[in-house]
Amino acid sequence: MRQRTEPLYLGVDAGNSKTAAVLTDAGGTVLGYGRGGCGDIYGADTEPLAVAEVVAAVRGALQMASRSEERVEEKAIARAAFCLAGIDWPVDEEYWHDQLAFWLPGLRSYSLRNDGFALLRAGEPPGVGVAVSAGTGAAVVARGPAGREWSASMWIADPLGGGALGRQAHAAVIRAELGIAPQTALREVLLCRRGFGDVTTMLTATTSRGAARVAYAALARDVLEVAGAGDAVASGIVDQQGAALAGYAVAAARKVGLCGPGIPVVLGGSVLSSANPALRDATRNSLAQLLPDARVHLSPRSPVVGAVAEALAEGGVPLAPETLDRLTGHRFPEEFLLT
Repeated sequence: MRQRTEPLYLGVDAGNSKTAAVLTDAGGTVLGYGRGGCGDIYGADTEPLAVAEVVAAVRGALQMASRSEERVEEKAIARAAFCLAGIDWPVDEEYWHDQLAFWLPGLRSYSLRNDGFALLRAGEPPGVGVAVSAGTGAAVVARGPAGREWSASMWIADPLGGGALGRQAHAAVIRAELGIAPQTALREVLLCRRGFGDVTTMLTATTSRGAARVAYAALARDVLEVAGAGDAVASGIVDQQGAALAGYAVAAARKVGLCGPGIPVVLGGSVLSSANPALRDATRNSLAQLLPDARVHLSPRSPVVGAVAEALAEGGVPLAPETLDRLTGHRFPEEFLLT
């Protein structure tokens, strides 16, 4: 069996809901892809489990790229870009360096960054600007014109993302039931969604000994829908998160020296890019006040495509329009990108 010798490029985007890895050639032709589960060392049940999911996704991409007469190995990868949720501190990078050296020893050249940088490159191919992501959790990153980078990471002190929307909705229903906060349409929606007849039954099933963990992120879509229908409580939850996301975007821009008109702000993640625009609109409205001249737009590409673009750019490959078009236009199976 021959071994492939042309330079290949790997992009890995890992979050709490999934890990996606895509392998391409220098022209942006997709050769293979692989998927894993939670790749966040802070979000997985254990750190080794997060590593296992990332490694499985990479090996899946390599296996798909291999053919009966030609094998693709790690050493064929000229550059890899790992954009992983949970890379928040230098010690996290050190941990991943050690893990990749052990599990993927053939990798010759790679970078490690927070997953927000995959979204930034997906929305802004030059890689300069601010990226605001809200999926299960949230990420805010920025790269300045001089190459300076900053990630909000553990500086985020507010509850953000789909999990936070669900948790706050859950709390709002309980407060309303006690009569210490306004009534909300979230009550019936949450009870119906989870199959409970009343709030007492819901609390018993979710807080008593041995109760299953509440999947708060699964309630995010309901919160957006109730907010979009005009419920004041749900709208307040969404507006509060939009304002917080915008605030962190402003801080990120300042940290890397982005100023003046036209600052690119890329929005993405499953909640911000949802068909229901409630959180997207709230974030845009707050950004219009805090960064009135910013160029705010939703990423037209999946973050994993941005991770591949990051690897190509780091590997010295020009991001020509046809390369980006080829990457963006590849038709992945729906389940590969599903969150």
